[in-house]
Amino acid sequence: MNTKGPVPPRTRRARSTVGERFGAPGDGKETYVRPSGARVGTRPLGRLVIASMVVLAAVVVLGGCGARNRGSASQSWSGVAAASSGDFVYVATMEGRVIQLAADTGVPVNARLVDPQTGGASAAPAFYGTPTLGGGHVYVGGYNGFIYSMDARNLGDDGIFEISGNPLAKGVAGSVIPDGDVVVVVAAEDANAGRLYVLEAESLVEVCRYPQPGLAPVGQIWSTPLVLDGVAYFGDLDHQVHAVSIDDCSPVWGAPTELGGAVVAPPVAVGGNLYVGSFDRTFYAIDRASGFASVLFSAGGWFWAGAATDGVRVYAPSLDGTLYAWNVRNKTLVWTYDQEGASEPILSTPVVVDDKVVMASDSGLISVLRTRDGGFEWNRKVGDSVRAPLTALGDVVFVHALDETVSAIDLTTKRLIWDRDLDDVP
Repeated sequence: MNTKGPVPPRTRRARSTVGERFGAPGDGKETYVRPSGARVGTRPLGRLVIASMVVLAAVVVLGGCGARNRGSASQSWSGVAAASSGDFVYVATMEGRVIQLAADTGVPVNARLVDPQTGGASAAPAFYGTPTLGGGHVYVGGYNGFIYSMDARNLGDDGIFEISGNPLAKGVAGSVIPDGDVVVVVAAEDANAGRLYVLEAESLVEVCRYPQPGLAPVGQIWSTPLVLDGVAYFGDLDHQVHAVSIDDCSPVWGAPTELGGAVVAPPVAVGGNLYVGSFDRTFYAIDRASGFASVLFSAGGWFWAGAATDGVRVYAPSLDGTLYAWNVRNKTLVWTYDQEGASEPILSTPVVVDDKVVMASDSGLISVLRTRDGGFEWNRKVGDSVRAPLTALGDVVFVHALDETVSAIDLTTKRLIWDRDLDDVP
């Protein structure tokens, strides 16, 4: 089974504190300080965190192998991708399958097992990232170092691309992002190395990569890029956030922005700022033009999952079990929700639907909150832990749990529309 993918530890929660602005904009040499004022070492801490993550990944995943009854490889992190037509949804699994379901009933339409020998791979790829849709194609990246393009109608083979790097360590832990006539993906090339790739959307022929061939790579990457206005933004395990033009893979900022911890969460953007959390338990705003970073608040655990936004507030989940709501206009932390004291880690990116924000905890509890004040509305339990990002199609939220069950929940009626055990899909 795959043992090199991202596996987080459990953490204990603590009360958040509001941070303050720091550093000198534009000089590329900012000093990063915890909100309490204690200095955070950058490179030494980064290596310690990365080493700890590798050890934790091996311990937790291998430990899980002996404990699960349904096949330990079947622990999925892939979210559900919904077609804009509303007819179908797509999901990927840890056994190298991509499955197309009817959005209204969950009935399987097509299923494809990626050939272990395709492109020279030695084993079926584990898919951590959520499939994406664009131009009639389904895109997915495997933790074997291959990018796959499939026909969205029948999951037929439309192309494949192999990233460079160590065959035993390279891989894609996030999603492949379509943007016009290209797709953008970030990947680990080795245990401590990563790059961004821009490929032609139709052929998967390489357009460019960052850093360019011959230059030293960036840190290892376990994330998904945010692509906005021709720029890809992403973080790495060496504490850096990068801004790269997808036209020619040139850096947009004078230097990458250095934060106080590793970055695996994809950033979100509101106005001229990026918002992203880090493994130093700190949530940041980063100016998109300059790369200048500001501390917003701290949490009691790592920020593993990406945040969601409605354009007014940013909703940031933490491994401390709390969802934090930051008002981007007032620049204040307006509310927190700690699951009524349960404090189960949150590894799933929430989703905003109208005036509600929907979150999933690692215990498999789906909670619906009011966006304006964090007030609890209702919750519902799904079968297993949820670490995949949530997806909404209208008033329906799709959930992919670790036990390979996909559920569709109607937010209006508060009822389960359907659930489908992917292990039963032929």
